[in-house]
Amino acid sequence: MVKEFQKQVEVKLSDYFRQELESYAESNQMEYQLICSEYNRQFQIIKNNLSNNLINKLLDYNHNDVLVSCISEPITSYKLNDYTNNINDNDLIYSPRIDIAISPTILIKRRKKASIGIFRLTEDVDVFKKVHKLEFIKNLENTLRQKSIENFQEYNLPYPHFSNCHNESDYNNKRPLHLFGIEIENQKNVKHLMGDFLNALSLSKIPIIVTPERNFEKLIKMLLFSATINNLKKVPIYNLLNKVIVLKVDQFRTTLNQFLTSRHIAPITVENYR
Repeated sequence: MVKEFQKQVEVKLSDYFRQELESYAESNQMEYQLICSEYNRQFQIIKNNLSNNLINKLLDYNHNDVLVSCISEPITSYKLNDYTNNINDNDLIYSPRIDIAISPTILIKRRKKASIGIFRLTEDVDVFKKVHKLEFIKNLENTLRQKSIENFQEYNLPYPHFSNCHNESDYNNKRPLHLFGIEIENQKNVKHLMGDFLNALSLSKIPIIVTPERNFEKLIKMLLFSATINNLKKVPIYNLLNKVIVLKVDQFRTTLNQFLTSRHIAPITVENYR
Protein backbone atom coordinates (compact mmCIF):
# COMPACT_ATOMS: atom_id res chain seq x y z
CA MET A 1 0.00 0.00 0.00
CA VAL A 2 2.86 2.39 0.80
CA LYS A 3 4.53 1.70 -2.57
CA GLU A 4 1.27 2.35 -4.41
CA PHE A 5 0.84 5.59 -2.47
CA GLN A 6 4.38 6.68 -3.34
CA LYS A 7 3.86 5.87 -7.02
CA GLN A 8 0.66 7.91 -7.26
CA VAL A 9 2.33 10.85 -5.55
CA GLU A 10 5.28 10.60 -7.96
CA VAL A 11 3.22 10.45 -11.15
CA LYS A 12 0.54 12.97 -10.25
CA LEU A 13 2.84 15.58 -8.71
CA SER A 14 5.19 15.39 -11.70
CA ASP A 15 2.21 16.06 -13.96
CA TYR A 16 1.21 18.99 -11.75
CA PHE A 17 4.71 20.50 -11.84
CA ARG A 18 4.90 20.12 -15.62
CA GLN A 19 1.63 22.00 -16.08
CA GLU A 20 2.71 24.74 -13.69
CA LEU A 21 6.02 25.15 -15.53
CA GLU A 22 4.26 25.34 -18.90
CA SER A 23 2.06 28.12 -17.54
CA TYR A 24 5.04 29.90 -15.96
CA ALA A 25 7.01 29.74 -19.22
CA GLU A 26 4.20 31.59 -21.00
CA SER A 27 3.61 34.27 -18.38
CA ASN A 28 7.20 34.85 -17.16
CA GLN A 29 9.40 34.20 -20.17
CA MET A 30 12.46 36.10 -18.96
CA GLU A 31 12.54 34.52 -15.49
CA TYR A 32 11.83 31.10 -16.99
CA GLN A 33 14.79 31.44 -19.35
CA LEU A 34 17.06 32.35 -16.43
CA ILE A 35 16.11 29.13 -14.66
CA CYS A 36 16.62 27.13 -17.87
CA SER A 37 20.02 28.75 -18.42
CA GLU A 38 21.18 27.83 -14.92
CA TYR A 39 19.91 24.28 -15.42
CA ASN A 40 21.74 24.03 -18.77
CA ARG A 41 24.94 25.30 -17.13
CA GLN A 42 24.83 22.61 -14.47
CA PHE A 43 23.91 19.94 -17.03
CA GLN A 44 26.98 20.83 -19.09
CA ILE A 45 29.19 20.66 -16.00
CA ILE A 46 27.80 17.19 -15.29
CA LYS A 47 28.58 16.05 -18.84
CA ASN A 48 32.09 17.45 -18.64
CA ASN A 49 32.79 15.44 -15.49
CA LEU A 50 31.44 12.10 -16.72
CA SER A 51 33.10 9.38 -18.73
CA ASN A 52 31.84 8.76 -22.28
CA ASN A 53 30.10 5.61 -21.11
CA LEU A 54 28.10 7.53 -18.51
CA ILE A 55 27.45 10.49 -20.79
CA ASN A 56 25.65 8.14 -23.17
CA LYS A 57 23.16 7.36 -20.40
CA LEU A 58 22.00 10.98 -20.23
CA LEU A 59 18.99 11.78 -22.39
CA ASP A 60 17.88 14.98 -24.09
CA TYR A 61 15.24 16.80 -22.13
CA ASN A 62 12.33 19.20 -22.20
CA HIS A 63 12.83 21.77 -19.43
CA ASN A 64 9.24 21.40 -18.26
CA ASP A 65 9.86 17.72 -17.56
CA VAL A 66 13.06 18.15 -15.55
CA LEU A 67 13.18 21.54 -13.80
CA VAL A 68 10.90 20.19 -11.06
CA SER A 69 9.94 16.53 -10.81
CA CYS A 70 8.74 14.13 -8.16
CA ILE A 71 10.79 10.92 -7.80
CA SER A 72 10.05 7.83 -5.71
CA GLU A 73 13.12 6.42 -3.91
CA PRO A 74 15.67 8.37 -5.97
CA ILE A 75 19.26 7.18 -6.29
CA THR A 76 21.74 8.48 -3.72
CA SER A 77 25.49 8.09 -4.13
CA TYR A 78 28.02 9.43 -1.63
CA LYS A 79 31.68 8.47 -1.87
CA LEU A 80 34.62 8.97 0.43
CA ASN A 81 35.93 11.72 -1.86
CA ASP A 82 32.85 13.79 -0.99
CA TYR A 83 34.38 13.97 2.48
CA THR A 84 38.10 14.08 1.70
CA ASN A 85 38.04 15.98 -1.63
CA ASN A 86 40.60 13.43 -2.82
CA ILE A 87 39.53 12.35 -6.30
CA ASN A 88 41.04 8.88 -5.77
CA ASP A 89 38.84 8.06 -2.75
CA ASN A 90 36.08 6.28 -4.67
CA ASP A 91 34.77 3.98 -1.93
CA LEU A 92 31.03 4.29 -1.40
CA ILE A 93 29.90 5.43 2.04
CA TYR A 94 26.45 5.37 3.65
CA SER A 95 23.99 6.70 1.07
CA PRO A 96 20.37 6.54 2.27
CA ARG A 97 17.47 6.89 -0.15
CA ILE A 98 14.62 9.22 0.62
CA ASP A 99 11.11 7.82 0.01
CA ILE A 100 9.94 10.70 -2.20
CA ALA A 101 11.94 13.64 -3.55
CA ILE A 102 10.88 16.82 -5.32
CA SER A 103 13.83 18.26 -7.18
CA PRO A 104 15.40 19.47 -10.40
CA THR A 105 16.22 16.23 -12.20
CA ILE A 106 18.33 14.61 -14.89
CA LEU A 107 16.75 12.27 -17.43
CA ILE A 108 18.69 9.03 -17.83
CA LYS A 109 18.25 5.81 -19.83
CA ARG A 110 14.81 4.16 -19.88
CA ARG A 111 13.50 7.66 -19.14
CA LYS A 112 14.24 7.31 -15.45
CA LYS A 113 14.94 10.45 -13.45
CA ALA A 114 17.67 11.21 -10.94
CA SER A 115 17.98 14.30 -8.79
CA ILE A 116 20.48 16.72 -10.29
CA GLY A 117 22.01 16.97 -6.81
CA ILE A 118 23.64 13.52 -6.98
CA PHE A 119 26.11 14.84 -9.56
CA ARG A 120 29.04 17.17 -8.97
CA LEU A 121 27.76 20.69 -9.54
CA THR A 122 29.50 24.07 -9.45
CA GLU A 123 30.23 25.73 -6.10
CA ASP A 124 27.90 28.58 -7.08
CA VAL A 125 25.04 26.28 -8.12
CA ASP A 126 21.83 28.30 -8.14
CA VAL A 127 19.25 26.00 -9.69
CA PHE A 128 17.75 24.93 -6.34
CA LYS A 129 17.31 28.54 -5.20
CA LYS A 130 15.73 29.58 -8.48
CA VAL A 131 13.27 26.68 -8.45
CA HIS A 132 12.50 27.30 -4.78
CA LYS A 133 11.38 30.85 -5.63
CA LEU A 134 8.71 29.67 -8.07
CA GLU A 135 5.34 30.73 -6.74
CA PHE A 136 3.71 27.29 -6.98
CA ILE A 137 6.64 25.74 -5.09
CA LYS A 138 6.40 28.37 -2.34
CA ASN A 139 2.64 27.83 -2.13
CA LEU A 140 3.13 24.09 -1.73
CA GLU A 141 5.77 24.53 0.96
CA ASN A 142 3.80 27.17 2.86
CA THR A 143 0.61 25.09 2.84
CA LEU A 144 2.38 21.97 4.09
CA ARG A 145 4.33 23.97 6.67
CA GLN A 146 1.18 25.58 8.06
CA LYS A 147 -0.35 22.13 8.62
CA SER A 148 2.82 21.11 10.42
CA ILE A 149 2.76 24.22 12.61
CA GLU A 150 -0.78 23.33 13.67
CA ASN A 151 0.46 19.87 14.68
CA PHE A 152 3.28 21.39 16.75
CA GLN A 153 0.90 23.87 18.36
CA GLU A 154 -1.50 21.11 19.40
CA TYR A 155 1.23 19.63 21.62
CA ASN A 156 2.75 22.97 22.70
CA LEU A 157 5.97 22.17 20.86
CA PRO A 158 8.06 25.17 19.73
CA TYR A 159 8.54 25.54 16.00
CA PRO A 160 10.80 27.77 13.87
CA HIS A 161 9.47 30.74 11.95
CA PHE A 162 10.14 30.82 8.22
CA SER A 163 10.06 34.08 6.27
CA ASN A 164 7.71 32.94 3.50
CA CYS A 165 10.51 30.96 1.78
CA HIS A 166 12.57 34.08 1.11
CA ASN A 167 15.24 33.95 3.81
CA GLU A 168 17.95 31.42 2.97
CA SER A 169 19.24 31.49 6.55
CA ASP A 170 16.01 29.75 7.64
CA TYR A 171 17.17 26.57 5.90
CA ASN A 172 19.88 24.28 7.29
CA ASN A 173 20.90 22.44 4.12
CA LYS A 174 22.85 24.79 1.85
CA ARG A 175 23.77 22.18 -0.79
CA PRO A 176 20.80 19.81 -0.86
CA LEU A 177 20.51 16.66 -2.89
CA HIS A 178 16.77 17.35 -3.28
CA LEU A 179 14.58 20.41 -2.83
CA PHE A 180 11.91 18.51 -0.85
CA GLY A 181 12.84 15.23 0.86
CA ILE A 182 9.84 13.25 2.09
CA GLU A 183 10.16 10.25 4.41
CA ILE A 184 7.01 8.15 4.77
CA GLU A 185 7.26 6.73 8.25
CA ASN A 186 5.90 3.19 8.55
CA GLN A 187 8.10 1.83 11.33
CA LYS A 188 6.53 0.50 14.51
CA ASN A 189 9.76 1.04 16.45
CA VAL A 190 10.12 4.68 17.51
CA LYS A 191 13.92 4.30 17.54
CA HIS A 192 13.92 4.47 13.73
CA LEU A 193 12.08 7.80 13.69
CA MET A 194 15.08 9.96 14.49
CA GLY A 195 17.03 8.30 11.67
CA ASP A 196 14.31 9.25 9.19
CA PHE A 197 14.39 12.83 10.47
CA LEU A 198 18.16 12.96 9.98
CA ASN A 199 17.95 11.45 6.49
CA ALA A 200 15.38 14.04 5.42
CA LEU A 201 17.43 16.88 6.93
CA SER A 202 20.69 15.63 5.43
CA LEU A 203 19.40 15.14 1.90
CA SER A 204 16.96 18.00 1.33
CA LYS A 205 16.39 21.70 1.75
CA ILE A 206 12.76 21.19 2.82
CA PRO A 207 12.56 17.99 4.90
CA ILE A 208 9.17 16.36 5.49
CA ILE A 209 8.09 13.40 7.63
CA VAL A 210 4.72 11.81 6.85
CA THR A 211 3.32 9.25 9.27
CA PRO A 212 0.12 7.20 9.58
CA GLU A 213 -2.33 8.29 12.26
CA ARG A 214 -1.51 5.21 14.37
CA ASN A 215 2.17 6.24 14.62
CA PHE A 216 1.68 9.96 15.09
CA GLU A 217 1.65 9.88 18.90
CA LYS A 218 4.98 7.99 18.86
CA LEU A 219 6.48 10.67 16.63
CA ILE A 220 5.24 13.43 18.92
CA LYS A 221 6.67 11.65 21.97
CA MET A 222 10.06 11.46 20.25
CA LEU A 223 9.91 15.21 19.60
CA LEU A 224 8.84 15.82 23.22
CA PHE A 225 11.83 13.77 24.38
CA SER A 226 14.17 15.81 22.15
CA ALA A 227 12.68 19.07 23.43
CA THR A 228 13.08 17.83 27.02
CA ILE A 229 16.75 16.95 26.44
CA ASN A 230 17.19 20.41 24.96
CA ASN A 231 15.68 22.04 28.07
CA LEU A 232 17.31 19.87 30.74
CA LYS A 233 20.71 19.10 29.27
CA LYS A 234 21.16 21.88 26.69
CA VAL A 235 21.75 19.32 23.92
CA PRO A 236 20.20 21.16 20.94
CA ILE A 237 18.87 18.16 19.00
CA TYR A 238 15.35 19.56 18.99
CA ASN A 239 16.47 22.80 17.35
CA LEU A 240 17.40 20.71 14.32
CA LEU A 241 14.48 18.26 14.35
CA ASN A 242 11.83 20.98 14.55
CA LYS A 243 12.93 22.29 11.13
CA VAL A 244 11.20 19.23 9.65
CA ILE A 245 7.62 19.52 8.38
CA VAL A 246 5.63 16.88 10.30
CA LEU A 247 2.36 15.62 8.83
CA LYS A 248 -0.17 12.83 9.12
CA VAL A 249 -0.78 10.88 5.92
CA ASP A 250 -4.32 12.25 5.58
CA GLN A 251 -3.05 15.83 5.92
CA PHE A 252 -0.37 15.24 3.29
CA ARG A 253 -2.74 13.54 0.84
CA THR A 254 -5.52 16.11 1.28
CA THR A 255 -3.11 19.01 0.73
CA LEU A 256 -1.60 17.45 -2.40
CA ASN A 257 -5.06 16.71 -3.78
CA GLN A 258 -6.02 20.37 -3.42
CA PHE A 259 -3.10 21.32 -5.66
CA LEU A 260 -3.76 18.48 -8.10
CA THR A 261 -7.43 19.29 -8.58
CA SER A 262 -6.58 22.96 -9.20
CA ARG A 263 -4.96 21.67 -12.42
CA HIS A 264 -7.77 19.16 -13.11
CA ILE A 265 -5.53 16.22 -12.27
CA ALA A 266 -7.24 13.21 -10.71
CA PRO A 267 -6.56 13.08 -6.96
CA ILE A 268 -4.47 10.50 -5.13
CA THR A 269 -6.84 7.60 -4.57
CA VAL A 270 -4.91 5.39 -2.15
CA GLU A 271 -7.12 5.80 0.90
CA ASN A 272 -6.28 2.64 2.85
CA TYR A 273 -2.87 4.00 3.81
CA ARG A 274 -3.66 6.33 6.68
